[in-house]
Amino acid sequence: MATAVQTAPYAPSCSVPGAEGPVLVGRSPLVGRERELAVVLHCLSRQAKGGGIWITGEPGVGKTRLAQEVVAASQPAPRAARPPLAVDPRKGPGVGGLPYEPEADGGVSAGIECLTAVEVLDAAGPLLRTDARRPRTLWIEDAHLLDAQGVAVVMRIAHRGTHKLLITANADEAAPRLHMLWKDQYLARLDLAPLDAVSARRLAAALLEGRLNWSGAVRLAEMSAGNPMLLRELLRAALGQGLLTRDGDQWHLGDGTPTSSALRDLVAPGIAALPDTERTALQLIALAEPARLAVLETVVGSATLLRLEDRGLVRGRGHGGGSGPRPVGALGIAHPYLGQVLRQDAAPLRSREWVRTWAAALDARGDQLPAERVRVAQWQLDTGLVPDEPSLLDAARHALHGHELPAAARLATAAWRTHGTALAAELLGRVLLAGADLDELIGFAAEAGADRPDVASRLDPLAARALALQGRHAEADRLIERLHGDEQEAARAVSACFRGRADRELTEAVPPVARPGAAHRTESALLAMAALCRQGRPLDALEVHRHLQQQGAGEPGAGGLCDADWLAEAHALALLCAGRLEAAENLLTRAYRSAAEGHRVRVDAQRGLALGCALYERGRLREALPYVTFTPAYRVGWPPWQTKARIYAALIAGCLPPHGLPADDDTLRGLSGGRHATALALARARLAHRDGDQDTAARLLGAAADTALDDEAYGDAVTALHEHARLGLPPHPGALADLPVQGPFLRARLHYARALATGDAKLLGRTCHALADCGASLYAAEGYAELARLQRDAGRERAATAATAQARGLLRRCGDVITPPLHFLGDGPSLSLRERTVAALAARGMADKEIAARLVVSPRTVSNTLYRVYRKLGVGDRRDLRRMLSA
Repeated sequence: MATAVQTAPYAPSCSVPGAEGPVLVGRSPLVGRERELAVVLHCLSRQAKGGGIWITGEPGVGKTRLAQEVVAASQPAPRAARPPLAVDPRKGPGVGGLPYEPEADGGVSAGIECLTAVEVLDAAGPLLRTDARRPRTLWIEDAHLLDAQGVAVVMRIAHRGTHKLLITANADEAAPRLHMLWKDQYLARLDLAPLDAVSARRLAAALLEGRLNWSGAVRLAEMSAGNPMLLRELLRAALGQGLLTRDGDQWHLGDGTPTSSALRDLVAPGIAALPDTERTALQLIALAEPARLAVLETVVGSATLLRLEDRGLVRGRGHGGGSGPRPVGALGIAHPYLGQVLRQDAAPLRSREWVRTWAAALDARGDQLPAERVRVAQWQLDTGLVPDEPSLLDAARHALHGHELPAAARLATAAWRTHGTALAAELLGRVLLAGADLDELIGFAAEAGADRPDVASRLDPLAARALALQGRHAEADRLIERLHGDEQEAARAVSACFRGRADRELTEAVPPVARPGAAHRTESALLAMAALCRQGRPLDALEVHRHLQQQGAGEPGAGGLCDADWLAEAHALALLCAGRLEAAENLLTRAYRSAAEGHRVRVDAQRGLALGCALYERGRLREALPYVTFTPAYRVGWPPWQTKARIYAALIAGCLPPHGLPADDDTLRGLSGGRHATALALARARLAHRDGDQDTAARLLGAAADTALDDEAYGDAVTALHEHARLGLPPHPGALADLPVQGPFLRARLHYARALATGDAKLLGRTCHALADCGASLYAAEGYAELARLQRDAGRERAATAATAQARGLLRRCGDVITPPLHFLGDGPSLSLRERTVAALAARGMADKEIAARLVVSPRTVSNTLYRVYRKLGVGDRRDLRRMLSA
């Protein structure tokens, strides 16, 4: 997401100065509970007195931690000083936190008093005698430990309705009478579910101050099943066992399973009293999961399985596809960490005997499933049994196609080391490419293919792609010249793609698309779609996608760059360029969530990045920022995606209020454009314009537009021309050209530039309407802001007021954005471009001499310009100017 890992200063770290190993932060940060926190605060503030909320959930899910955050948020503080709730937009639409605004007549501003179950009786008298004009908010912690008298006191307090109640309790252990509080609607009830996959990863990374690498965070999130207490103990056990190794400023989690007495205590109650028969069956399920139910019934017996299900130790898993309910076809351990413990505790000889029995049972059925092939092959390696080459390769291919990259790497490596065939080498190369281990792939291809032509012929196409991904195009070209036929054709298309040559990319990619049975048809089709979008032909790209779907895309082993990974992105890009922005966002949201919930490292980051870019085009910049903000611990892997992330992070920074954001181009230093050359020019131009260097901004965008027009990349040209107009730069000749672009979105962006170049208010009005219909709220709001200025300059005040209202309505969807067209929106007389630039720089706190140096004018000219601005806007100084600009 992309997910990016962002840690907040929730609590001080307990790191020891000079310590060599990582140390957990002192207090677990509240991660992934923004929505729940807002709900609790709302329930405690919506009435003047009485009411409240009951927070429940399984042990370790974070009930007490959430209540502590509620207490912290309720401490008296000046209204302006109260920090806003942290919102996690990486979860997608509809899951972020809600803003908390306590009502004037209620709220929790007076603070919350905490009472344990033992203290309730001691405080009963004063609480029940409290005058109704002096209500309190009471947090009763672990209310399930209350005895009968304590329950009676709490019931009386709730019935009296003087005090508000915040109760944390395990619902299964609470007294039945206590449940009447929420059943009779005295209290609201909030059931805390385990953290979702993304939030669990964020918490794992935050516990090590954001220095845990992403794959380690994913493993811990998967083992903990979203239970914050278990996740913390897993990380603590990993520290104690030395499973964390340091690489620069990052920590990597080793392959072992973190164990400790505390962790075993958490899972022991569920299996301590199990009979030997059931424990053995449970261990078999852990070793074989997902274990097919029909095979288990033969090997173990239905009666044993029913007893395990009644104890809640196993859970059903569905097989098959479709959107409807799926029948239970397999069983797995209900808690992932319990499965880890059972597998670790399995005796070697017993495990070897089980794998033989299980493999024989599967072979007898003759319909082994992909997941079973992967699991059995890994199980055999665990016990020292080396499968035959066809079994290893088949399992590795299934793992790769299912994005199980660690399993695929292990199986492919075993196949190469044991059998050493060209097929094994190729499969290992594909796994390395999919996992972004580019240097390792290039070295492996050179070493393994040095004296084996059969191996070199299979690895060289993959090495050529790795070199192209790294931007080492000269080396890639030399390697491509050694290829033949379809392999050479496909590698040339990939090389053209990452060089940014849309025309050559399309020329090389189209023939395999139209040729039935081409070796890299899917990969070539996806490259063709990207090239068509850059050329401004998204409708043609959608037609290619439709053809792909009809023919079957993303089949195992069909291409060199894990084709299925790109399918959602390529489709969403075509939808976006065609003007269907909401459909593109929805598609990428589903794809990102699928990858995140499936723990698909790198795939989730790649899809999250695409989602962030779509949100940027929609104008929701604060939501987009976490998806494109990668840290050293969280990277998408492939260098072009890293470049894209840095570019879009800078683009977003250039559209947000300047406080707390970089004021220079450090984020962009050292980047080369390639396929992202136009976006890089936009980011650099925007930062230059924000610093008052309009000449540099105009030069960068003009060069980008000219280059795109020369290459017939008309989609890129429209993007550059639109940005040129958004920054208020002198018109570019390309804005007046009738460029052959498809779809309402690209045409509207071109018409925006043309309308501002010619001062055509009618064209600009139609353009704003088209942009709003496409879902580009920020672009439409900017258009209405410029339309208001045109109308006001023409003396049409009523039309100007209507356009201003349209702009402000659209901006409510975008948040706190600040771009040049929005400066001084609707504030009296229009300002010229130079006046707006000087005013924006002055509002940032720059002195007249600094502004003069930036704009290459005299300080007196700056002073005179500011004087005119003050008179037009009716403000007295820079402070008023800053206030008006930020509003």
